[in-house]
Amino acid sequence: MELYTGRLMLREYSQDDRHDLYKLFTEKFVSTYEAHLQVKSVSDVKDYIKFHMDNAVSPNRTHYYFVIKLRDTGGFAGSIGYSFVEDTTINGVTGPVMELEYYLLEEHWNNGYTSEALKRVIAFAFENGVVKIFAQCHVDNPRSANVMMKCGMYKSAVQPEPKAYNGVMKENVRYETSITEEPHVQLQMAQ
Repeated sequence: MELYTGRLMLREYSQDDRHDLYKLFTEKFVSTYEAHLQVKSVSDVKDYIKFHMDNAVSPNRTHYYFVIKLRDTGGFAGSIGYSFVEDTTINGVTGPVMELEYYLLEEHWNNGYTSEALKRVIAFAFENGVVKIFAQCHVDNPRSANVMMKCGMYKSAVQPEPKAYNGVMKENVRYETSITEEPHVQLQMAQ
C-alpha cells in the first residue's frame, strides 16, 4: 500500500528498508526518547519489519506503518504509522482508537515533511474507520507538539503517565483528534 502527498510517498515497510530504519532508530534523538525502538543490529530491525509485514496480512490487522520517501529523489526520510489501542464509541459511531508515531531523520527536519505525512496518515485513518487518533510527546519536545497542532490535533484532557527517558522521569503530553472534529479540519488533512 502506498499513500501520496505533494512531496512524499508513504509506503508500507519491506525488508529492503532495514538499513534505512536502522539508521533512523539509531539516531540520537530517536534512541534517546523511544526505548521501544532501540536496536542493536540490522537483525533487530529485520524482526521489527517482519512483525509489521506479518501484521499487514493478518485478518485482525492492528498496525499501519510506512516509510517516508521523498518523491523527487526517492530518498528515505523517516517512518510514520499507527497502532490499535482500543475500540470506543463517539457520538454513536463505534470504531478503533489508534496511537500515532512518527520519526524523521534529523537531516530532513524543518522542511514540513512530518506535518505533510501526518496529515495524510490521519486522513487515511479516518477514511478507514478510525474514530479517534492520538500521539504523545514529552514536554521537552515542542517541535513534535507543534507538528500535531499544525495537523489539527489538540492537547487532550487525558494526559499520559510520566515516562522514563534514559533513566529520568519526564512528563508527557497527549494530542488527539477524532471524527467529531470540524469537517474543514479533516478536509485540510486530506490535502
